[in-house]
Amino acid sequence: MRNPITLAIALWMSVFAACFVLFAGCQGCKSSAQTAYVVGQTTTITVEGAMGLWGEYVAQKHPGVAVEQKVKTAYDQYRAADIALLTAGKAMLEAQKAGDAAKQTAAQIAWHEAEAALTASAGQVYALLRELGVKLP
Repeated sequence: MRNPITLAIALWMSVFAACFVLFAGCQGCKSSAQTAYVVGQTTTITVEGAMGLWGEYVAQKHPGVAVEQKVKTAYDQYRAADIALLTAGKAMLEAQKAGDAAKQTAAQIAWHEAEAALTASAGQVYALLRELGVKLP
């Protein structure tokens, strides 16, 4: 049986690769595509790798249900931000295809907000794990 963390990383890498292909296909948005790919891939690798180390930490140290729930809550917030970024990216692509300036502006604002939320939530997960004593790179 494969490690669920490995499967999760593979799944999210596939999603971000698909988003990169979608964004790369539209004219005038290659920098957005590159940003989406780099932000998403880097954040996913960092957080999923950290969560793998968290799993090892839990197996060795047994930190307790309250601590595990705190980490789960932070991770769930990160995942919600990750999905929001993907959703905002899709909306941005659709607005560009439609040629609707108002929708493009709204989509870009949503994109920047989602990107900031993803960065913040990933930082919170990483900081929490470090605070709990997980040896992170």
